[in-house]
Amino acid sequence: MKTSYKITLCAILCSLAVISFIIENLFPPFVLPGARMGVSNIFILLSAMILGWKYSIATLVVKVLLGSLFSGNFSAVMYSLPAGLIALAIELILIYATKRVSIVCVSVAGAVINVTVQNVIFCLITDTPEYLSYLPYLALTSIFAGLTIGFATYLILRKVKKLNANKT
Repeated sequence: MKTSYKITLCAILCSLAVISFIIENLFPPFVLPGARMGVSNIFILLSAMILGWKYSIATLVVKVLLGSLFSGNFSAVMYSLPAGLIALAIELILIYATKRVSIVCVSVAGAVINVTVQNVIFCLITDTPEYLSYLPYLALTSIFAGLTIGFATYLILRKVKKLNANKT
């Protein structure tokens, strides 16, 4: 793939991630405070699978910074950026090092790690360790969210592979 094509595709994935992040923040959390579906993570996983690890990190950073800025919740950066980077690092290890883990499992692992790191950061900043009691419930909702996002990413990747096969 040419570099200009990769940069263009990364810009498209970044814009889709930011837009979905902003739209998702307009709705109240489902089930518990802090529980979100994480639809924008579809575009980060697509970036990792199609473009590579550097572009997926760029997509994540752009999503968090611009999404937080445009949604008016810039304090979310201190939770979302470290949690997202740690979760993405684990996802990238699962994708590139093992090569045997499905994208659905990668998504579930990323979702659980993300919510865990965000909760730990929240507890450290606010000095409220009792908030960790929500962690098992948030982990369960993040498993559901990870399954949904992973399956959606799988379906998109399947369609992309079909389109590329027909193109050649």
